[in-house]
Amino acid sequence: MDERRDPPPDATDRAPIAAGLGRLSPVQAAYAAYTRHAIRCDDCRDVDHTCEVAEELWRTYQQVGGGAVQAVADVARGA
Repeated sequence: MDERRDPPPDATDRAPIAAGLGRLSPVQAAYAAYTRHAIRCDDCRDVDHTCEVAEELWRTYQQVGGGAVQAVADVARGA
């Protein structure tokens, strides 16, 4: 049985926008820095060790993210 197929798009249609292009938000950038470090760091991958760099990157992410959460809450309240 031959299924119906959509016609090919017109040449005037715009190309789809590729996701992931451009700059990351500050929250995304902070989390990316943390995860990039944690993936590559031997101390981070070992549950018996602590890593001061990872702890600092995590605190930075929480601080940046906390500000974003507060901003969204302010908008939701109409402040």
